[in-house]
Amino acid sequence: MSAHNVVILVDDRKRDLASAALIAHHLQQLGCNCFLEPLEAYKAVLLVHKPDMIIFNHLLASHLVAYSQRLHSMGILTAVLPNEALMYDRQVLNFNAGRFHKDAHIDYYFCWHGELKKALLESGFHHSGTSLEVVGIPRFDFYFTPWSNMFHNSSPSRTQKKRILLCTNFGLVALAERPKEEADKLFSAWAPRISTLTDYWGCIYSLQQRRDALPAYILALIQTGLYEVTLRPHPRENLTFYHNWLASLDPSLRQDIHLEAETHITQLILNSDLTISVEKCTTTMESWISRKPTISLIFDKHPMLYHEEFAQLNVSCYSPEELPGLVAQELAAPEQSAFAAARQAHLERWCAALDGQTCQRIASIIKQAVDNKAATRWSEMQFADYTRAAKMRLKTMLGLPYTFDLMLLIKSMLLPQRYATKMETVQKTITPKQIHAILKQIASVG
Repeated sequence: MSAHNVVILVDDRKRDLASAALIAHHLQQLGCNCFLEPLEAYKAVLLVHKPDMIIFNHLLASHLVAYSQRLHSMGILTAVLPNEALMYDRQVLNFNAGRFHKDAHIDYYFCWHGELKKALLESGFHHSGTSLEVVGIPRFDFYFTPWSNMFHNSSPSRTQKKRILLCTNFGLVALAERPKEEADKLFSAWAPRISTLTDYWGCIYSLQQRRDALPAYILALIQTGLYEVTLRPHPRENLTFYHNWLASLDPSLRQDIHLEAETHITQLILNSDLTISVEKCTTTMESWISRKPTISLIFDKHPMLYHEEFAQLNVSCYSPEELPGLVAQELAAPEQSAFAAARQAHLERWCAALDGQTCQRIASIIKQAVDNKAATRWSEMQFADYTRAAKMRLKTMLGLPYTFDLMLLIKSMLLPQRYATKMETVQKTITPKQIHAILKQIASVG
């Protein structure tokens, strides 16, 4: 019997590609063919790969809901593996669990934690035949051997100074510089149903103020002469602000500040001495797992960005002036033992399993599912399926991302603000070269 085919749709190359590739590696070890493709290629993959299962990061939007029903009618399994699923806010959790879009057909839902499974059960997913699997957070596998070997000690300090990693979470800040309707459209489905998102414009402006204030915190550290700072912006941030600021600095200050927008976050955390985050940020949890001391910058505690329970698990900093003293204090006692028990309890609740085997668990469940599924009805292909497949094959052959559009590129050069959102989609899309490189790297370790 020929091997089964599985497609994992990758939303963001920086955040999602490595963990998707690790799942693919485990599937290949189990005898399944696994293909990584951009999220935007969700329709084109049908004829190109003839999948037995397609894995989405969500099935919330109406067009994806309708597509999941089509896949079900053809006998193709659908699965959801979230890429953002901490969701401390109960209303956000319920929304993502499907309370407002129950028509999606989902055969398997891979939950980061038991809280999401509870919400899914309350939304009635168990009545629809969806298998709810609590597996943990896939990308956290890279903090455990052997996978951490891909990143550990691969970026030595440039000097003898302590390495401080500062991660931002200003992903929505670009909306402040674009037409108002973009943000209104983005939050149109969420804001009426989730009270903490009602003031989304207040959140956007808060992020803008935080970004403007950030240089003072970095300079406070650099001016001590004791540290080198690696600045890691959120993957969705435009880097122009940081490039302009760095260009304005005296070279003596600039030499100890390193902007790292492309390096994998795991590599940056594993090779730092201390990490600094901004209020609620997943990188903080990753730092706990890798036993790095952490400090959290606290600003206006906007409800979209701040979570009190999470804040209590970190050393808090409220001003640039106090940051150098806090960094010195935490580097002197990096175990941060006062937080250890509470952090462990928090990780167990919100990460389910921390053993470096989440991707392997997911692969095993997928393997069993595709081995036991009924035959697919490929006779239901439509003309549009053939044209999409031809487009995808051509771009793959040329080494281009599926979202590449020459006319869009030209338009964005002429009207950058108008086409900024569409260009962001292109920039986060995985390419054939990137897929090949990460799979090769994982294979060499595994």
